[in-house]
Amino acid sequence: TRPTGRSAWTIIPPPLTPETAGRELAAVCAFETAVIAIGSTDTAHFTRTLFQHGVADYLLKPISPALVREVCASVTDDLPERSYAGRVIAFSGSAGSGTSTLVVAVARALAAEGRSASVVDLDPISGRLPSLLGVEPADGLAALLTALGSGEPADTESGFSADQVDRVCAPVDAGLSVVAHAPADSLPQALNVAAVGTLLGHLANRTHVVLVTGFPDPDSRLEIMQRADARVLLYEPTLSSLSEAVRSLALLGTKCPATLVQCLSRAPRSALSFSHIRYALGDRRPDIVIPFDGALHAAATGQKIRRPGRAYRSAVRRVFERVMENAAVAPGV
Repeated sequence: TRPTGRSAWTIIPPPLTPETAGRELAAVCAFETAVIAIGSTDTAHFTRTLFQHGVADYLLKPISPALVREVCASVTDDLPERSYAGRVIAFSGSAGSGTSTLVVAVARALAAEGRSASVVDLDPISGRLPSLLGVEPADGLAALLTALGSGEPADTESGFSADQVDRVCAPVDAGLSVVAHAPADSLPQALNVAAVGTLLGHLANRTHVVLVTGFPDPDSRLEIMQRADARVLLYEPTLSSLSEAVRSLALLGTKCPATLVQCLSRAPRSALSFSHIRYALGDRRPDIVIPFDGALHAAATGQKIRRPGRAYRSAVRRVFERVMENAAVAPGV
């Protein structure tokens, strides 16, 4: 497969689940390795789970040499053209919709499956990802983006050295790091989308997945989301939040589909009715509804932290599975 021409075959015996196989293959396969599985289990759930865990195609036994050649040609020819090997997923939502909380939950899910991830918070003033992940952001993100935008660094062919990116990455756990503006950083005058794209591409060559959020203005948010491999759009059932979501969906259009997530708020009296939401979205239903969980509110107000309930965890898991599936098959522009 591009760019290395690698492919990998695996036969999954009955005791090995798709989840386990996906984790084991991710640990040993190079980036952009296309995995084709062969098996005899003929169920939709099994096949769908394989695809969600990075398998490019699944062949049901018995197989023929002609089928193998056809599948190999299809996998190598249909890979999206991109300058990086990993995947970039953009998250956007109105203030208070739980975007940062969801990004952290997805990052933790990636780490639990043995996949490396970089979390990027572009908000220069009120970014919450470092505090939610329990680390202090590293200095220098604003300076690096300014340098990338001006073309000053020239240590490598890509325009900057790996050490420059290392210095802005704050490690969280093994395989998980966060990139964000430090309080001591000087505020950038304007976000250079091309510079952000260069940074995200380099991070996506170092980790399996890059999660980016905290866009400071509507124009940069739209352009970065269009370039991402998958998009998640969050809204609360309030008029202002829903209006922002509807506008974002219209601007993204059908070429850049987004996973639409409704986050239920704590105060139902201020929420719109289901019929109002359905009318505003043009009869489109949210892909996933995340229920309100008191544990998250308690943690945000400094109270004793407890584990979120099963309904919340299940909804987050569905978001994780959906965006990983979309990132594998639906590249951005």
